[in-house]
Amino acid sequence: MKNKQKAVSNILTALLILCSVAKVGAQSPVESIAKADSLFIQKQYTQSLELYQEILNQHQYSKSMLLKMAFIHEGLGHLSESLYHLNLYYLASNDEQALIKMEEVAKKNRLIGYESNQKQLVYSILRKYNYVIVSVAMGLLIFLFALLVYQRKNKKNPLPTALLMLIPTILLFLQINMGDKTDQAIVSTNSTYLMSGPSAGSSVVSIINEGHLLDILEKKDIWIHVKWMNQDAYLKEDQVFMVEL
Repeated sequence: MKNKQKAVSNILTALLILCSVAKVGAQSPVESIAKADSLFIQKQYTQSLELYQEILNQHQYSKSMLLKMAFIHEGLGHLSESLYHLNLYYLASNDEQALIKMEEVAKKNRLIGYESNQKQLVYSILRKYNYVIVSVAMGLLIFLFALLVYQRKNKKNPLPTALLMLIPTILLFLQINMGDKTDQAIVSTNSTYLMSGPSAGSSVVSIINEGHLLDILEKKDIWIHVKWMNQDAYLKEDQVFMVEL
């Protein structure tokens, strides 16, 4: 029994040592970004891009990092990757110049989905003023609820107050369901088949090249349901870059 306990203790000690060594040897995201930025400044673009990608794969990023990735991909002639990272930069920064740049690239390459529209405007406002919208809506909701309780206790008509409570409730609903979502994807490959259904045996709706920005309606296994020229269409998820951070 003592030998078994000793063996278990030795194994645990070894694991703790290994974890400590790994922790010491690993770089923090801040250090990794600083190293990649240094490579970028030295115009070692491919090396910096590899390091940036490793950081992004760990769900870490900085605004400037995303912009630099878009710049490098553009220089390498990677259309969809450049637009993808420019989209991510816009999600992180709400920089309207990124929208202008994307529209310019889209016009040059005859891409759809990048035109300024009401949906983009709503997403932009919800992201930019997230804290303000939530704070104001919550404060208004609490005040109206307290007023509603007061009116009911004093036997006053609570209906107008109850109707007013719909306004902050709707604002909170929009923020929760739309504020952090884009529900969009960028086609990542050329000669991409858009199908009429979520099956390889379905008829072909269209064949498109990389770079188009598509609105996603829903996901079905490996397929995503999108809108293309006001038509329902399906393509495989591995043929797109999902625009999300």
